[in-house]
Amino acid sequence: MGAIDMAVAMLLGSNLFDGLIIAIDDLAHAQGPLLAAVSPAHAVTAFAAVMMSGVVIVALLYRLAMRLLRAVGWASVTLLVIYLPSSYAIYLHGH
Repeated sequence: MGAIDMAVAMLLGSNLFDGLIIAIDDLAHAQGPLLAAVSPAHAVTAFAAVMMSGVVIVALLYRLAMRLLRAVGWASVTLLVIYLPSSYAIYLHGH
């Protein structure tokens, strides 16, 4: 179909819905904040996912023609800058 915007919107909507479910679960969790009971690696993952979702929302709202080397958009570079350190932090926590 070539509907890239629809695919991105579906992925973003799914992430936001998952965040809503986690927020509801946090309210129902009797032992305090939900993220306090999980591994720090999961907190890094959650923070990175929120940051990356924010970048995608901003990129959808403000379509800038600015490109790096005429090939890569600013949003892609920003997503990579968030993804690589968070992946490395998760890797370090596992070892």
